[in-house]
Amino acid sequence: MKISKIHRVPDIILDQISEWSCGGFMLFNFDEDGNPQVYSKVEDERNAMSLQYLVSHWAEAMEDMNAKSFNENINNIFEEEHEEEEEGLDENE
Repeated sequence: MKISKIHRVPDIILDQISEWSCGGFMLFNFDEDGNPQVYSKVEDERNAMSLQYLVSHWAEAMEDMNAKSFNENINNIFEEEHEEEEEGLDENE
């Protein structure tokens, strides 16, 4: 049985990100198998709560944007089908 080594972002890179983050960071990525990974490091509870607030609102904004895009795509499909039906009616007359 082959035991696969779990690959993760090296600690030295995470430490460098932490140094440049001015209080904390959250890193979302995928491993080589497509599994999601999350790395986070914060200096204090205030920064942790701030990052949590940011991630929460970012996720809501992405959901809204995706829902809007989905609705626009569906509307475009129905409009195209409606236009094709109208063109077909004109040809039959």
